[in-house]
Amino acid sequence: MSFANLKQILSQRVKQKGLAQQVTAALVCEEFDKIIEEKWGKKVKNKARALYLKNNTLTIASLSSVMAQEIKLHEKDILNKINKKFNGAVKRIRYLV
Repeated sequence: MSFANLKQILSQRVKQKGLAQQVTAALVCEEFDKIIEEKWGKKVKNKARALYLKNNTLTIASLSSVMAQEIKLHEKDILNKINKKFNGAVKRIRYLV
């Protein structure tokens, strides 16, 4: 009897169940929130947050139009960081203000 690597088994199950996209979407949202906190600190983290990723569009909510504009100014850099980590998962950012 041979033993299988737990990581491989979980990876296969996630792909079989179609959960891979959902897991990636959650991780992208988490990464966006980390990037925001790194760039602008903890105070700003509460003013803008990633909501979801759908059809390669990351939707974020912002409590301030000023914060949304600030993120827009750094959008290219943010997208590059996310896409480097997640192989081009995000094509654009949609803003809800």
